[in-house]
Amino acid sequence: MLNKNLIRKLSLGITGYLVPLFQSIPNIFGVWTSLMTIPFISYLAIFFISFPTSLYTALNVFFTSTIFFWDRICIIIGLFFLCYSSIYLCAKSKTGLVTSGPYRLVRHPQYFGMVLSTLGLTSWSYWLLTHTYGIGFLTPQQTVSLWLIELFTYVLLANIEDLYLSKEYKETFENYRRRTPFLIPLIKTNRKSFDSLISILIPVILLCILNFFGPLL
Repeated sequence: MLNKNLIRKLSLGITGYLVPLFQSIPNIFGVWTSLMTIPFISYLAIFFISFPTSLYTALNVFFTSTIFFWDRICIIIGLFFLCYSSIYLCAKSKTGLVTSGPYRLVRHPQYFGMVLSTLGLTSWSYWLLTHTYGIGFLTPQQTVSLWLIELFTYVLLANIEDLYLSKEYKETFENYRRRTPFLIPLIKTNRKSFDSLISILIPVILLCILNFFGPLL
C-alpha cells in the first residue's frame, strides 16, 4: 500500500516536469496549442493527485482485468489521435490550413483525443472509487465533474478556434467546415449549436455506458 502523501508528492513532481514541456510546445505548433493543453494538464494533475491510495493495486487491476477493456480502448485511441494529430500538424503547419490526415475526420482531432483518453481515465477512476476501498481526494461525483469541466472547455475552445480560422482563411475554412465534422468523427451538422450539443452529449452518453454497462460488455 502506498502512502497518500507519497502519491501526492510523486504526482506533483511528474506534473512539474510536464508543465515546462507543454509550455515549450506553442513555439512549435502555434498559439492555440498552449490553450488546448491547459485543461488536459489540469485534468491529469488533479486526477493523479486524487488517485486512490493503493496505486499498485489500481494499476494491476486496470491492466489485467477484463472489466476495463473498453476504458483501455478509449485511452489508447484518444492518445493515438492526440499524438498523431499533433505531429501531423507540426509537419503541415507551414502549408496553411491543415485539412488532410486526421483533420479529414474531425476539425479538432487533438481535442477529440484528449476528451476520449480522459473519458477512459474517468470511467476507470469512477469504478475504483465506487467498487473498491481505494480512497481519493475527490469523490466519484467530483471526478466526473472534473471531466465534464474539461469537456465543456474543449467544446468552447473548439468554437473559438473555428471563429479564428474562419476569419483567417475565410471561404477556404467555410468549405472545410461544411464537409468535416466538428469534434466527433462521422457526425456532422450544419449548425454550430447542434455541433456543440452533440459534442457534449455523445461523450457523456459514452461515459454512462462505460460506467454502467462496460463490465458486462
